[in-house]
Amino acid sequence: MYEADRALVTRMRAGEQRAFDEFFKASAPRLVAFIARRSALDLATLEDIVQCALIKAVRNLASYRGEAALFTWLTEIGRHELADAYRKAARRPAHLSLDEPDSIARVEEQLRAPENQEPIAQLQAAAQRTEVMKILQSLPPHYAHALEAKYGDGMSVEAIARQLGLTGIATQSVLARARDAFRQRWLEASTDAGDGDPVK
Repeated sequence: MYEADRALVTRMRAGEQRAFDEFFKASAPRLVAFIARRSALDLATLEDIVQCALIKAVRNLASYRGEAALFTWLTEIGRHELADAYRKAARRPAHLSLDEPDSIARVEEQLRAPENQEPIAQLQAAAQRTEVMKILQSLPPHYAHALEAKYGDGMSVEAIARQLGLTGIATQSVLARARDAFRQRWLEASTDAGDGDPVK
């Protein structure tokens, strides 16, 4: 299984430029979408996270064992980069100096509501995405991967089974247990009785 991924990694480790081009072309857009679904970060920050993840992946190709799909391995690096970005953001001062050039324009841009979206709904959606990401990160990795593949990437059970190296029945069982674990942690974390359950 994953013979094509192992072959691509072997070619990259041999320094073949075409292999790197194939890797970046196939992986970068999917990784941007993967990270975007799990955060409310601006596009520039998302691109930084993806770039860092791709660089780390290339530097650590020797650690890819072919036990999972290459993209699954890459998303794990992306998840770590996303968590690092949130940690750095939490440590950053929550103020903006109005003495900086263009700061007034930046403040105005940040305060402007997105077109066709209510600010309250936008904030609620961002808060929910953050909570979902925290819960996913607290789950066993194979549960998180299964849920992300199913509900984030819209993959079929058969495709997830191939990624996880399991049978279809075993994958359905993993998904059922993962949904139960997610639902339990969501209910425990929820402080608003009106919050919906994102995993049906």
